[in-house]
Amino acid sequence: MAKESFRYDETKHLLGLMDTTARRSHMSRAQAFDDTLHMIVCTLGRPIMEDEYMQTVQRHAEGRKGKRGCDSIAEFFGHLVHAMTDSNHDLLGDLFEGSITHGQNGQFLTPDSICELLARTNLPEEPTGIEGRRTVNDPCCGSGRMLLAAAEIQPNWHFIGQDVDLACVRMTAINLALRNRYGHVIWGNSLGVEQRLVYETGRVQVWGNAIRKLEPEQAPESLSELTTLDVGPEAKSQLRLFE
Repeated sequence: MAKESFRYDETKHLLGLMDTTARRSHMSRAQAFDDTLHMIVCTLGRPIMEDEYMQTVQRHAEGRKGKRGCDSIAEFFGHLVHAMTDSNHDLLGDLFEGSITHGQNGQFLTPDSICELLARTNLPEEPTGIEGRRTVNDPCCGSGRMLLAAAEIQPNWHFIGQDVDLACVRMTAINLALRNRYGHVIWGNSLGVEQRLVYETGRVQVWGNAIRKLEPEQAPESLSELTTLDVGPEAKSQLRLFE
């Protein structure tokens, strides 16, 4: 197995908790990571996704209380929220790239500095507020870093991400939801206008939950009409803007 490599010190503790979950639940690190993402999404979306949560948690319920896989998953979530509050870093993406995929299948995530540069180059510096809201779309969003960079400048805009990897979709949904950014995250191939699953995030004060699972036909319309700004062959993500 390739050696783990992280950008942030906080990620190392998350990896330790992930490996504890894998050991306690007798599964691979990758499966433990996928289940953890799913359970966090369901937790942020309760009570709408309660059934999905219960089906997933059963794989992590064996053992003595406090020593079960679900206990280390709960600890993982708590540490993630605490660390993100302090640093605002994309820790899930760092964990995913540095210890789950190791860059396999082209899953190198765009560095934060490139995301910030692209956002600052293309977005107005002065926040527009709700009245001037526009939409930012990343058709291969990874863990949502491009959207997060845009949200740092224009927090009231509408953020749309899409990816063929369900783990990436859930990472993006969690990253947006924990920051209460309004957006939609779609599981499917952007080139084929595929929409297998849609998560809506943000607007906690309105709906009472941070993530809402929608039917595929409820995805935002007119994605194919957006203009594309490509940041170059080295960057896998793209940023799209439209009025």
